[in-house]
Amino acid sequence: MLASHLARRNGSRYTLRVAALAGALAALPFTVGAAAVVRDSPEGKLGDQLVQRIDTDSPAALRAWAERVVAPTMPKDDRAAFVSELMIANRESGGLEVVDRRTDPRQPGMLQLAVKARRDGRQGLFVLGVDPKQPDKLAQATLFPMEDPGLYAAWPKGPLSHERIAELVRAAIDRLAAADEFSGCVTVKASGTILVNECRGMAERSFAVPIDDRTRFHVGSIGKMFTAVAIAQLVESGKLSWKTTLAQALPEYPDQPLAQRITLWQLLHHTAGLGDFMVDEYFQHRERYIDLADYLDLIAHQPVTSEPGKQWSYSNAGYVLLGRIVEKASHETYDDYIQHHVFAPAGMASSGFDRLDDVVPNLATGYYREGVFSRDWKAAWMKLGAKGGPAGGGYSTNTDLIAFATALRDGTLLKAATLSTLFDDEVPAGPGAYAAGFGDRLSHGAHIRGHTGGIEGTTANLQIVWETGAVVALTSNEGPTQNWMLAEHIADLLATEAPASPTP
Repeated sequence: MLASHLARRNGSRYTLRVAALAGALAALPFTVGAAAVVRDSPEGKLGDQLVQRIDTDSPAALRAWAERVVAPTMPKDDRAAFVSELMIANRESGGLEVVDRRTDPRQPGMLQLAVKARRDGRQGLFVLGVDPKQPDKLAQATLFPMEDPGLYAAWPKGPLSHERIAELVRAAIDRLAAADEFSGCVTVKASGTILVNECRGMAERSFAVPIDDRTRFHVGSIGKMFTAVAIAQLVESGKLSWKTTLAQALPEYPDQPLAQRITLWQLLHHTAGLGDFMVDEYFQHRERYIDLADYLDLIAHQPVTSEPGKQWSYSNAGYVLLGRIVEKASHETYDDYIQHHVFAPAGMASSGFDRLDDVVPNLATGYYREGVFSRDWKAAWMKLGAKGGPAGGGYSTNTDLIAFATALRDGTLLKAATLSTLFDDEVPAGPGAYAAGFGDRLSHGAHIRGHTGGIEGTTANLQIVWETGAVVALTSNEGPTQNWMLAEHIADLLATEAPASPTP
């Protein structure tokens, strides 16, 4: 279950990586001759072996092959997740067909292998990398879900009427729901009018409780935008600056030599070089991690990914630290600060942060599949942290998310100059760039800004066409899935009517 595993550890890094890989797969030139070269390469041969063995091997033989072919350098968790995905595909896919295979000249030894399950047509993307020192072994092996390629095949690229956009969106939702691939709500607002507000599926499957537009959903890393706004407000008030170091803001942080080299700006942009807190220790003892101060030792003992300021590496840990900084600078708990200074002024009456054992009215139960080709949905209780916080895991509704987008743009939450600063010095990431707490990409000359959320029991996406204020909110109690892409496609349609703007 590597796709789920990556989502659990890395939140929206999962969705950004999938988007980047899918984009690369679509963009690379493909010819019959090129395919032959790919198949004759070490990675091509391993890819063909993988598909053949999923189709023909017994579970025991497939497991033995997988253990032999994985290089010793592959991390233990990744190895276990890859083997698990193979076993699920062997058991439940009905066999796999190769849809496409590509290599990227910039990444020698890497293969992107798109496959389709014979049972139900569900697609997945294997990303395989050979060990340079042992070309008959895999140093990297990941399986990602892929969206249904036919879902948006008929969607035009040019401007459409709002009525036509609404028709296309409803048809896509209906198609996903009919295949048991969507449970949640989609809301589209443009020109001050709600074009679509559709909900499907079950908020609780055991008792067949249907979802409606009052249903609250966990929204994953969408909450990073709330944290970024809180930091920006404290900068506006003079309690912090973008250049404040982690050491200055949190003298309690255990690794002070490193903290002296990390700034708030770097934490906001995922360039601080920190790792993650979503490691085995966290999930084995999740009841220990309720207050943000509880995380500090765990974070400080994780290996760093790079020197501060050197590269982008999505870090949930960095946003937990930002949340603790909000507490120290404001003298409020993080939850209270967000309620008082973000949710209340934006009119977000149905949003908050819950513990796993809290009873929250209208909050949907989350569900996940064990692997890309699994058939059954399972309740996600055992896969979640004990409490949501500044890195994600809070809950909201589409109505509240739309209200947040409006309050963000109209000056309710931040002054115009501060808001503009959030989008300065963006870092390339995924299909676009990462600003201070927000993803940002160009579509038809317009900026699409927002954030995704993906973890067991959650798929969420909030996207804003910045020049016009059109907004798409997608929430779901199934995840991680590829349905976050539906909001991206809708935003692209809405962007066709936006005036191009070269500046944020």
